[in-house]
Amino acid sequence: MFLVANWKMNMTRDRIGEYLSVLDQNGLSGILEGSTLEVALAPTHVYLDFVAEEVRRRHLPVKVFAQDVSTRTEGAFTGEVGVRNIQDAGATGSILGHSERRRYFGETDAGVTIKTGLCLNAGAIPVVCFGESLEERNAGATLSVLRQQLTCVADEVAGARKNGNDTPVFLAYEPVWAIGSGINASPDDIRNVLSAVSEGFPWPELPRFLYGGSVNLDNIGLLSGLKELSGFLVGGAWLDPDVFLDSVKALR
Repeated sequence: MFLVANWKMNMTRDRIGEYLSVLDQNGLSGILEGSTLEVALAPTHVYLDFVAEEVRRRHLPVKVFAQDVSTRTEGAFTGEVGVRNIQDAGATGSILGHSERRRYFGETDAGVTIKTGLCLNAGAIPVVCFGESLEERNAGATLSVLRQQLTCVADEVAGARKNGNDTPVFLAYEPVWAIGSGINASPDDIRNVLSAVSEGFPWPELPRFLYGGSVNLDNIGLLSGLKELSGFLVGGAWLDPDVFLDSVKALR
């Protein structure tokens, strides 16, 4: 399973050091040894290189992911951060199309598709987020919304595979109505959505799905039993290194 802690716009250098110390001193390396679990931390762009360097220095089995990338590779685009930039800073991949990027910053399905292609071309692992709002769910529009979000992404991945690109791709289902609400999608909710998204799309191989949405220590064990899931993308709960470590132990 692949576990990604999305720190969002949180953490400072001192707090990051404390966080990594908890993982180090409580034996993350030993916990993961011999398991199929992989973990990643996604800090803000300004701390990518710091986290990557600290992970290397402490010999922690942790990948570093960005929270977003630009639709551009380089050039006169003030404030943008491209795929090459995040890789140079030590990132293995990036979260793309998070619901907060869509809601607050106008992220579009077309933009997410472009970013997916740029990541694949550069060998950076994309974690493509998708999910419906409460209004869309109540209107029975879940599948149509997800088709709009993912069909072009599936085409992009299929094209990359035809060109011999085998960079892994993860799809993170984050029902917007569950994020931070304390209301978790039921296993049946998740299973039905993932089954629908697996079928009728031009995926070149069976997608690898992560789930995010009010995941906590009380439900992570139950949700991990879903054979359709390959891991979790978690925000607020995993800002606490002890909770993150306990989650890893629970899945171990």
